[in-house]
Amino acid sequence: MLFTITGKIKPYVRMTQRSKFANPQAQQYLASKEAIAWQFKTAMAADVHAFWAARVPLKVDIVFTVPNRKNTCDIDNLIKAIFDAGNGIVWPDDRWIDAVSARRRLSDDHITTVEVHYV
Repeated sequence: MLFTITGKIKPYVRMTQRSKFANPQAQQYLASKEAIAWQFKTAMAADVHAFWAARVPLKVDIVFTVPNRKNTCDIDNLIKAIFDAGNGIVWPDDRWIDAVSARRRLSDDHITTVEVHYV
């Protein structure tokens, strides 16, 4: 299944229960995660083949397109943001993902493609 996520993704931010309410970076991450989850839900509603119900190992291929090459964040934190947003929507938990490939490339807009396959 192929998902297209539009908009800038806020990379994963480590937080505690307390800091998620006080830290502006954590607030931005949580808002971004919710926006990604909403896009996943919208795409899943249109498809009758729900991956997460199968509870089988999955492979995820991610392509992050960004408008500049400043590389202001680690790609592993972008991956974590995608994985967290997909929990309970695309997969039951990100522990079901056994393989992942990710790359960043230049484009005019922030567009992320997420392709999910059975392993």
